[in-house]
Amino acid sequence: MTETDIREFRKSNWRFVVSISGGGSAFISDYLALPGGSATFLEALVPYSQDATDAFLGFRPESYCSEKTARLLASQAFRRAVELDAKARERGEVAETPLVGIGVSASLASDRPKKGAHRVYCAIRTSNVVFSATLRLTKDARTRAREERLAADFVMSGLLFATSRVQRGAIEPWREHKAALPLATELELLPDDDASISWAALDEPGAKLIADAPTSEFAALRRFHGKTDRIRANDGSEKELSGDERQFVQQAARAIYPGSFNPPHEAHAEIARLASRRLGLPVELEISARNVDKPPVDALELTRRLEKLEQVMPDLPVWISNAPRYVEKAAIFPQTTFVMGTDTILRLANPKYEGNSTERRDAVLDRLRELGASFCVFARKIKGEIVSEERLFQETPEKLRELCDFVPQDEFLNDVSSSAIRKNARLS
Repeated sequence: MTETDIREFRKSNWRFVVSISGGGSAFISDYLALPGGSATFLEALVPYSQDATDAFLGFRPESYCSEKTARLLASQAFRRAVELDAKARERGEVAETPLVGIGVSASLASDRPKKGAHRVYCAIRTSNVVFSATLRLTKDARTRAREERLAADFVMSGLLFATSRVQRGAIEPWREHKAALPLATELELLPDDDASISWAALDEPGAKLIADAPTSEFAALRRFHGKTDRIRANDGSEKELSGDERQFVQQAARAIYPGSFNPPHEAHAEIARLASRRLGLPVELEISARNVDKPPVDALELTRRLEKLEQVMPDLPVWISNAPRYVEKAAIFPQTTFVMGTDTILRLANPKYEGNSTERRDAVLDRLRELGASFCVFARKIKGEIVSEERLFQETPEKLRELCDFVPQDEFLNDVSSSAIRKNARLS
């Protein structure tokens, strides 16, 4: 990173918060060594220990050094940038400027042997684009100090690439873009060093959807092979988009299969086929950008899941919603049969998710009935064991069972776990 790089970035008037865990902190000192940094540098956060990272993210990530963790750090940094910018603008100190959150997750040379590769992940989050850059360094070829220097140069290179790409515009939404990342550094690069960058954007309805604003006009949007042609508004009506014109279309009973689909697999496809046959309705898929027990899903992650869904279930339409709870899904998808596994129906029955209150849980079930919700429930194993009919009867209240159609396990048993697939992928 040179003074020329820093000056070039500052001319763009982007303002940022950076969060760094595991390596790359030299970026902070290098950037601030040049006078005038306060005009663009809002804050630096270094949640270095695992406990600090957990506290900053609000949960424990699957891996502390990963592309996904860097994107989560960037998302939190972006939220912080929005908060700080709003306060400054309220005081009239700054005009409205573009904001960016930077997240860095690294595993560099240490005083003990490293099992994995030496690598740096840098994510850059703007209002509607997520960039994810990866730097792989030749193992045991440099000192920690030189790897730190390369990591700082890598972060600056990623920041310059991302902000210039956003300024040029014309990023096709709902599609992952990939490129080699030119590394602006005065240090020598080795043949096995490699830097790359990926990015994805949302269209305007999608950007509003992911904004975490509870008053957002858009509760969900539908995507067909890269084109957003219909959205569902918070009032429960479906609207068809044709340019800027919106027309109401008729409601109809439907079957929706919600899930994270991370990743989708053949068991998901088989459930959708069997549910459609059993219900006599076409099955549509739904992914919520916000989740009860998991972090929000960003643009790049959504794009990747949608691309994989098109490979596994190419004929099924997909809804992207901002409705993590089933009572919220039912409000925007009334008169719907939701397809799920026994693990999900047990969570719906568990008062824990309603503040440990059975009264509030029962009120939710009453509301689901009012909205015409019902559930097609497929058997699956939980911690290696099949959920027995006896357990289902004991743990689900009668008013919930009345809404359920339990598919016998001899017709289908889902023994595939997306989390296990992700774990195996990390180990391979």
